[in-house]
Amino acid sequence: MTLAERKRIWAKRKEAKRRMMIKKITGTVSVLALALASVLFTVFITAGKAQAKEEKAYYKYTTVIEIMPGDTLTSIAKEHLEGYANVNEYIEEVRFMNNLRSSENLIAGNKLFIPYYSTEVK
Repeated sequence: MTLAERKRIWAKRKEAKRRMMIKKITGTVSVLALALASVLFTVFITAGKAQAKEEKAYYKYTTVIEIMPGDTLTSIAKEHLEGYANVNEYIEEVRFMNNLRSSENLIAGNKLFIPYYSTEVK
């Protein structure tokens, strides 16, 4: 066997080893990518279900209360604020519902319509 033939055989072996190494690396990377995608998919699905369980449905209702001495729209709003962005938003809705121009119109003993939110269906 001549030196040139040996070099060709070695070159073929070296090329075969290189191809095998590329296949192994490609296979490993593919398996790792698939595993990572599976984990991420599972995490997102689980997180979505957890959020869905935490969210409650709130229903808006109205009720009538009696104005007590010293009551203001602000004090009433602070007691029933749940579901509103802030006190002012709640006060504006109470004013609209009761056709009030200002907080000064509150008279002890009178009735006042107020909105509130509840998770219960009534």
